[in-house]
Amino acid sequence: MNKVVIDGSVLGLGFFHEQSRTGIYRVAENLVKGLSKGNRAEVAIASTEHLPETIAYLEKHHLNCNFPIVNKPKDIRLASFEKKIVSSFAYKSLPQKVVREIFTRLRAKFKPFYSFNVNTLGKHDIYHSPFLPIPKELRGISRPTKVITIHDLIPHLFPSYFGEWNVNMMKKILDSLEDNHTYPICVSEATKNDLCEVTGISPDRVFVVPLAASEDKFYQMRDNEEIECILQKYNINIHKRYLLSIATLEPRKNIERTIRAFLKLIQQEKIEDLNLVLVGSKGWDFETIFDEIKANPVLKEKIIVTGFVADEDLAALYSAALAFVYPSLYEGFGLPPLEAMQCGTPVITSNKSSLPEVVEDAGLLVEPTDENAIAEAMLQLYADKSLRNILSKKSSLQAQKFSWKKFTEQHISIYQQIS
Repeated sequence: MNKVVIDGSVLGLGFFHEQSRTGIYRVAENLVKGLSKGNRAEVAIASTEHLPETIAYLEKHHLNCNFPIVNKPKDIRLASFEKKIVSSFAYKSLPQKVVREIFTRLRAKFKPFYSFNVNTLGKHDIYHSPFLPIPKELRGISRPTKVITIHDLIPHLFPSYFGEWNVNMMKKILDSLEDNHTYPICVSEATKNDLCEVTGISPDRVFVVPLAASEDKFYQMRDNEEIECILQKYNINIHKRYLLSIATLEPRKNIERTIRAFLKLIQQEKIEDLNLVLVGSKGWDFETIFDEIKANPVLKEKIIVTGFVADEDLAALYSAALAFVYPSLYEGFGLPPLEAMQCGTPVITSNKSSLPEVVEDAGLLVEPTDENAIAEAMLQLYADKSLRNILSKKSSLQAQKFSWKKFTEQHISIYQQIS
């Protein structure tokens, strides 16, 4: 049985910030959960950032597991003290937010990173970071063997899509791969190809483990009353059909073209009974998306922007949608189309990067820069009920190829291979 240290920093970040529970969070969450089931590995937790929040996460979600935390004892004491003070206030209450903000600012000034006792870590077989760079104190040493999950190289390939933080973080991640004792695990073959091309790293040193959509969160919901209740919660008209988009509101997700394609569709075909629902938190440079909506008054009643939607409500939104539209310009994996397919929802997505790997022939693949192609795919699914039924069945079958159980099994196999 391998002794595995998981960097839980992203779990700490997501503990208070639901908007941060993206694919990166899902990887860390399911890695810890999967490895701890059935004693498949001896799991310990580290945290290079957000240690107080990581401790809070473990106490809430893994209280009975009693995972060892391998940070330096002094760091654990300080983090536990902060966690205790913050936890004395009601979860997400205004007083708690104020106290957390004070601690966060103090930490940024005096304690931006947490460190480890390298000798303690040396007693473990694997150190796995689900996102952040491998800590400098671990580079160059042979034990533990280091593993880092590479979600994508988009900040390196297309820096104009991101702010400075993302670009710098990508550089740090790539720099940490220079250590020959570090093995990347990519979430798709497309990401592996990008990584090998950019860094020159040998493909033999790079593994691929696809992600999955959680079965308890994403499923075909059939309770119409519950669906209507959730749609009304987000001001979605229950008497009209809708196309659904779920993505962080940022340029890379291609939402502006989705909006223009939708406008073209309803104007050219004179469609009155169709809306476009945009779900997602505001991301980098999101203003252009709202400018696109404001520029077309006809869209005022046709586009519903919900903002962030809680996980427990997503199955209803997916299940009730006529189709899911996701013509992203570039993805390392692309969880939302898989989530939609698991809910039996027909998918329109991009024919670029990793998305064809995820969707295969279970959806309509389009050139993401071609608004006419996006609009035509929308029209096909709007007008052809038979096609929707065929793709719905194909979607459910395609989604079955991915599971967090397979994800865990593949990681265990990799750990055994490299340790």
